[in-house]
Amino acid sequence: MILLQLLSCRNSTISTNAILQFNNTEHNFRDLELNESANCAFKFSNPGTTPLVVYYVKTSCGCTVPEWTKEPVKPGKSGEIQIIYDTSQSGFFNKTITVFYNGKDSPQNLTIKGRVGFSVDGD
Repeated sequence: MILLQLLSCRNSTISTNAILQFNNTEHNFRDLELNESANCAFKFSNPGTTPLVVYYVKTSCGCTVPEWTKEPVKPGKSGEIQIIYDTSQSGFFNKTITVFYNGKDSPQNLTIKGRVGFSVDGD
């Protein structure tokens, strides 16, 4: 609801011309053990001239949890999106993370992928 209000507000002081630039848009975990901790960070910068606001980060399933910089990122500054992946299920995975922000190129997609193996000790 708040997102819709922010996007629909014509007199908003937040520009919709922000630029979001990621260092990388994909992270390959490669081989992970069952129940192993799996997290990564997607670092981004604001090379534009207006503050950048990441409104929302949506994941393709509940096994992927995002945390992100909530405050506006000033021009020339940076932030990050932390991703935690649940490795309690074995198999290959390829998940999409969609980042909504106040720029004309919003949303942008990120990807995590890898393989969760079977526990060697039978746990």
